[in-house]
Amino acid sequence: MKIYKFTFFTLLLSFLLPEYSYSQELGANSLSSSEIENIIIRSTRIPAGAKDIGSSLYIINEDQIKARGFKDAIDAISSAPGVTSKQNGSFGGVGTIRIRGASSSQTLVLVDGVPVNDASSPGGGYNFEYLNTSNIQSIEVLKGSQSTLWGSDAIGGVVNIYTKQSESTSFGASAEIGSFGLKRGSTDINFAGSNSRFRISTSKTSIDGISKADEKDGNSEDDGFESESYSVSGSIDLNSLTLKGSLSYMESQVEYDSYGFVTGVQDGDEKSNTDEFIGSISVNFDLFDSKLQNLIFISQSDINRDYYSKGSFSFGAEGKRELIRYQGNIEVNEFNKIAFGLESEESKVDADNSTIDGSFLLYEFKPNSKIIISSGIRNDDHEGFGSKTTRRISGTFKPFDNLIIRSSWGEGFKVPTIFQSTYFCCGATSANSAIRPETSTSYDFGFELFFNEMKSNLSIIYFDQDINDQINFSFGLGGYENIDKVNSKGFEIALDYQISKLMSLYLNYSYIDSVDGNGSSLFYVAKDSGEAGLIYELNNSYSGSIIARYNGSESSSYGKIDSWIRFDINGSYRLSSTNELYFRIENLLDEEYQQIFGYGTPERSGFIGLRVKF
Repeated sequence: MKIYKFTFFTLLLSFLLPEYSYSQELGANSLSSSEIENIIIRSTRIPAGAKDIGSSLYIINEDQIKARGFKDAIDAISSAPGVTSKQNGSFGGVGTIRIRGASSSQTLVLVDGVPVNDASSPGGGYNFEYLNTSNIQSIEVLKGSQSTLWGSDAIGGVVNIYTKQSESTSFGASAEIGSFGLKRGSTDINFAGSNSRFRISTSKTSIDGISKADEKDGNSEDDGFESESYSVSGSIDLNSLTLKGSLSYMESQVEYDSYGFVTGVQDGDEKSNTDEFIGSISVNFDLFDSKLQNLIFISQSDINRDYYSKGSFSFGAEGKRELIRYQGNIEVNEFNKIAFGLESEESKVDADNSTIDGSFLLYEFKPNSKIIISSGIRNDDHEGFGSKTTRRISGTFKPFDNLIIRSSWGEGFKVPTIFQSTYFCCGATSANSAIRPETSTSYDFGFELFFNEMKSNLSIIYFDQDINDQINFSFGLGGYENIDKVNSKGFEIALDYQISKLMSLYLNYSYIDSVDGNGSSLFYVAKDSGEAGLIYELNNSYSGSIIARYNGSESSSYGKIDSWIRFDINGSYRLSSTNELYFRIENLLDEEYQQIFGYGTPERSGFIGLRVKF
C-alpha cells in the first residue's frame, strides 16, 4: 500500500508542475455549441440533433468518460443531473441507479438497443456493477416517463448504452494494477474496410476487495470479485442494405456478506456466479427512393445467477428476454418526420414466461428553425395484464441562437415482473392475483443558455413525476401488492464552463423531493446531490481531472445515512504517440461514508495503468 501511495503522489506532483502550453484549440474535452449541434441522438427514435430534443437528456461520450477517469459505467451514468447511484458493497456489490427518485427497477437499460434488465430479479432492474467503460462509446440518459418510446419498464427513464464500433484498423490494450489487489486488463482488435467493420474486445478484472459489510461495525473479512467479458461486433454495408450483428458474454464471481439483524448485513461466507449473454442482429434497408428507412432488429439477453452459502449451492435463477422489433422512419419533408413500429418481447424465468406486444407512432413537426414539436402514442398489450396506451409530447423553442427552452410531458407503465406475479411466502397459499401494473406521468420544463463565445452552457430544469400503484413487498400479505402513489419533484442545474483553451469545469446539482402517499420521504433518496469536476490539459502530454461527488443525508429502514463528499483525481501522461500512462486516486481525503446502511466503502486508494494503441 505504501509503494502505491508513493508512486501516485509522485505522479501527481509531476503532473501539476510541467510547463503550461496553449497548444490545442479546444482542450479539456469540453464541447462547443457547434459540436453539440452535430451530436445525433438516437434514444428518441427519430434521430435528431442534441439541440433539437425537447425531452430532458444527458449525454456522455468516450472522450469525456476518459477525461473524467470513469472506469465503471455506473460512475459515468450517475454524473448526470438527477441521477443517483447506490452500491451495496464495493467491488461486485449490486450497483443500481435512480432517475429523479424513481426506483432502479423503473429504469429501462438498453445496450445497443437490446433490453438488458434482469427478467429473473424481483423488480426487473439491472445490475451495473459488472459493466466497465472499456467498450463504451457513449451513453444517453433520457429522463422522465418514456414508455411511449420504449414500452414497459421506462417509468423513470431510459439508459441507452452504445458500445464502440470500428473506425479504423487498429489494436489496443490496457493493463492496470492498484489497491486491494486490483488487476485489470483489456484488449481490442478493430478492422475497417471499404464496406465492412469488425471489432473484438476483451476485458478482465480481479480484486481482493474489502468487506462489503462495513468494517467499522466489526466486519473484517475481505470480499473478492472477478469478472471477464468478451464481445464481437460487425457490420456489412451493401449499398441500400446494412447488416449488423453483435455478441457479448460476461461472467463474474462475487463474494458477499450475510444478513445481519442490527445493520442489515454482517460478515458471511456467501458467493454468487453470474453469466450474462447479449446478442443482436439487425437489417437496415431503404425503400421508395430512400424515403422510407426500415429497421428489423432481433435480440436476446440472458442472465443466469447461482448463489452459494458456505460452499454449498443455495439457489439459482435464469432470466431471458427475447425481442423482435420493426421500425420505419419517413422524412416527409423538411418540416415533418414520422416514425412507427411494432415490437414483441417475451420474458422467461425458468418455466414461466410473459409476452408483451407493442405498436407506436411518433411525429415531429418543425415549422421553422426556432420551434420543434414532437408527439407520440403507443399501445402495449400484455397477455396477463391487458392493454395500456401511453402518450407523450415535447417541444423545443429557440428564441435566440444562444437560448433553448425545452418542455416535455409523458406517460409510463410497467407490468409486474414474473417474480412479483408468482412469488408468495409467509403463510400465503398463492401469489396476489390482484396486482396491477405501475403507471406514471411526468413533466419537465427548463432552458439551456450558451455563453462565453458559445463554448459554455448552463441549464436549469424543473420536473414533477407521479407514480401510481407502485409495487412493493408485503410480509402481511405474503407477496407483492400495489401501494399508494409516489411523487417526485425538484430541479436540476448543470454547468459546463470553458475556463481556457486547456481547462474546463463541469458542475451539476439536483434537488429531489420524493414522498409516498402519506407524505413520508422515500428511503435512499437524498434531497441534495451533485458533482463537480475540473478537467485540464497542461500540455500535449499531461491531462487529468479532479472530481468531487456530494450526496446529502438519507433515511433507511435501519437508520439515517449521513451526507458525504468524496474527491477523486485522475491523470494521464502520453509517453509516445502509441503509449499512455494513467493513474487514479479515489477518495483522496479518505472520507468514511456509506451509500447503503451497513455497507462499507473503500478508503483512499490508488491505481496505475498503461494504455497502448497501434
